[in-house]
Amino acid sequence: MLNQMGDLLLELHRGCRKQAAETFPHWAMALVREVIPNSAWFWGSGTEIDGEIIPHAFMFDNVPPESMLVWKQYEHLDILTARLLAQRNVVHNFTHEMFKDSEIYRLLYHSVGIEQNMGVYAYKPSCGLYDGISLYRSDPANPFSEEERQAMQCLVPHLIEARHINYLEHLSSGTQRAQQQSLAATDGKGVIHVADDEFVELMQAEWPEWRGSHLPEPLAKGLRNAAQRYAGRAIAVRFVPVLDMFLLKARPRMAVDGLSRRELEIARHFADGLTNKEIARETGLAPATVRNHLSSIYLKLGVDNKAELATLLSAWAD
Repeated sequence: MLNQMGDLLLELHRGCRKQAAETFPHWAMALVREVIPNSAWFWGSGTEIDGEIIPHAFMFDNVPPESMLVWKQYEHLDILTARLLAQRNVVHNFTHEMFKDSEIYRLLYHSVGIEQNMGVYAYKPSCGLYDGISLYRSDPANPFSEEERQAMQCLVPHLIEARHINYLEHLSSGTQRAQQQSLAATDGKGVIHVADDEFVELMQAEWPEWRGSHLPEPLAKGLRNAAQRYAGRAIAVRFVPVLDMFLLKARPRMAVDGLSRRELEIARHFADGLTNKEIARETGLAPATVRNHLSSIYLKLGVDNKAELATLLSAWAD
């Protein structure tokens, strides 16, 4: 199994950037099935808000989608899910013998062919994200082994990380990404659906007490007001609408982020070689106003010549 695990992880990380977002879960779980045979699986993701898990997406294989409606009706009887939530980030192996006498088995599991269940609720406390992943078998006499449980324990973080990479790559495929940028995806209410670790670190550099699952209020306000960017004390964030989501591109704040739009416009013209009079004509300002803006720009950026200004603007643009 070790050799199979190595091949699976290699293929997972090699291929996660190439798969379409809508096909990624089925592609990834097909790799898992080669190592841990199963007859069906479930993969759900969501966010914890006020102690309740709010789902973002559900993905199934060989499980009727309507079974989620049935499960929701009897959720309070599901002793398996309760145990997964009580011990998050631990893969549990529930054999047929362990849950065959439960109410949830009689009301749901048996009817959809779930006789063996191995699952986990993986939780990322830094931003309140959940992933619930379960493998099922339909044979009451074929439980998952302890070796398979340990293999799944190893696989789960890689599956989740690969899905996040895949989703963020999918959203950012039509946009440019600078080398230092980190990414997150949110809905219009500012609820985070996916975030890379670097994004979380930047959020906590700006707001040390922040732990998700919503964007900090200054960023959520930017979404509501259709802003294009946010410049804070430690970070700069750009908002890019993609489909019905927002892609957030964050990086450490640079001195140029402190310039106003007008100052940035004048700084660019000046770095490009225009004189004060030429800048005045381009911007509709008086030459004296342009000089005052340039003095403010030099002071904010801590530079004293055009070459240093051009260098800072070039690094900022990159």
